[in-house]
Amino acid sequence: MYWLLLFLGVVAVWILVLVLLARKLWGQAKALTRELVTAQSKLEDAQSQARSARTAEDAQARA
Repeated sequence: MYWLLLFLGVVAVWILVLVLLARKLWGQAKALTRELVTAQSKLEDAQSQARSARTAEDAQARA
């Protein structure tokens, strides 16, 4: 009987550890996703500005 309780206690501790690790990894994944979205937005803005500048230069070259 005591072996069963000990086994169940060990299983409960392992489950708790796995849940805590999963929560930590979930938080890190959310933060990384947020950083990637921010970086992508900055890249798109820079590309848009570069296109605008190139279009303006082309217009001046044609004139």
